[in-house]
Amino acid sequence: MKKALFSAALVAILGITATAALADDGTPPPPPSAAQHGGGPRGDGPPGHGPMGPMMGPPSPSFAVINDLEQLRRLYALNGHQGEIVAVYHDVLNKTQDPMLRHYVYDSLAREQLKPANPEQAIATLRTSLAEDLVAANKAPRSMPPGQPPAQVQ
Repeated sequence: MKKALFSAALVAILGITATAALADDGTPPPPPSAAQHGGGPRGDGPPGHGPMGPMMGPPSPSFAVINDLEQLRRLYALNGHQGEIVAVYHDVLNKTQDPMLRHYVYDSLAREQLKPANPEQAIATLRTSLAEDLVAANKAPRSMPPGQPPAQVQ
């Protein structure tokens, strides 16, 4: 009995020690002055150090729109009005030409259209998104490998 109790205690101590060792990533804590001046782990410290790491900068306006759409979708769902987000998605599609934002909205719209088991409408939405993505991809400039001059049209 004592042997089993001792073994269980030893396993518990080793588990806690291993967890603590894995949780310590070796980075020192920020100095106390960093918290007072707005720097530190939030990523809003010196210029060039955004919330996603060095050189990422602040989120784009499209990111803000996507965040708003996600919050609206969640609130509509919480209030039992899941279907109303579809009209919001159509409204955004009518108001924006941003390819990334349109792609996100098309995907979200198709996901909502699948909920009442309407795969035909979801497929049509995704095909429209694919067509727009292909047009945007064909318009995008192709980057040249380093050291090669741009092709000259004669």
